[in-house]
Amino acid sequence: MITYVDNVKDVKEYNKMYEGVGWGKRDEDIVKTALEKTVFCVSAYDQGEIVGYGRLVGDETCFLYVQDITVLPDYQGKKIGSHIMNRLIEKVEEYKKVSPELRVYVGPDFGKEEFYRKFGFITRREARLGDGMILRTTPKESELWNWEDEIDEKELEKAIDILDNDGLIIFPTDTVYGLACNAFSDKAIEKIFEIKKRAKYKPISVLTDSVDKINLVATTNEIEKKLIDKYMPGALTVILNKKDGVSDLLTAGLDTIGVRIPDNKIALKLLERYPYPLATTSANESGESDGVDVQDFITYFDGKVDAIIDGGKTKLQKASTIVKVENGDIQVIREGNIKIED
Repeated sequence: MITYVDNVKDVKEYNKMYEGVGWGKRDEDIVKTALEKTVFCVSAYDQGEIVGYGRLVGDETCFLYVQDITVLPDYQGKKIGSHIMNRLIEKVEEYKKVSPELRVYVGPDFGKEEFYRKFGFITRREARLGDGMILRTTPKESELWNWEDEIDEKELEKAIDILDNDGLIIFPTDTVYGLACNAFSDKAIEKIFEIKKRAKYKPISVLTDSVDKINLVATTNEIEKKLIDKYMPGALTVILNKKDGVSDLLTAGLDTIGVRIPDNKIALKLLERYPYPLATTSANESGESDGVDVQDFITYFDGKVDAIIDGGKTKLQKASTIVKVENGDIQVIREGNIKIED
């Protein structure tokens, strides 16, 4: 009779399992360290001898990895692996009740994809996020598009439709990834503040692709025009006087608005295609590091936004310089990649 025991973290037991499937004995120090990082495990026994094993590794509040779902050759076909996996998933669901944003992964485990699909996993290649698999348990999943090599025109049209219908997207710029919506949609702007947990007193800047579209939301003087002509497209945000019709929600009640034209082919293609500027803030939870790669924020934002565009790691990996012209002088509000020359 097969019996199952939770949380057996014994080096000798682990090595018995490895030797039993022909993988050889592991270095004891390495195994000990690995088991210390294990948050939960399940072992199957037959008459006191280990015959199956599986574990969860990681942080049960943010992410978990399913590892080492293994059954001895003589015991395969007895659904031991499925029983172990079901127990691990039960534990995952317990964790997710406390931390709904918890993400669960399976590392590259070639030949076992169909096994994991039975438990709700999808391949990361299907999600265009690399090797391995992800457990899909969010009530709504974000579209995940990979435009690093080529911009998909059909997906571009979907992005435009999302923006037209008060939706949110995340896309790469030259500096960091941006969380964006139509700058004239209060409903969508409210969503950004809610999802980012951003304080309402912090304004949100806009991105666009041209001076003509900047003119939809702001006015410019001669110095500001020169800054735009010299540094855009690029990593410079200029604070301008906003026009009537621009939402006070977007500008936190201020009479100014930050504008920028990014230097990134994906961002520019999207901005060229969309008729209005996009209210855009960095793709991260407020107070956390800016996202420069999809992996930096996928755990937090998947299921909360309508689409995420993967363009690879951003070129500059640092937020833009912010300046404001006051009484004819250029004031640097935030230092970034660009250094303003006289």
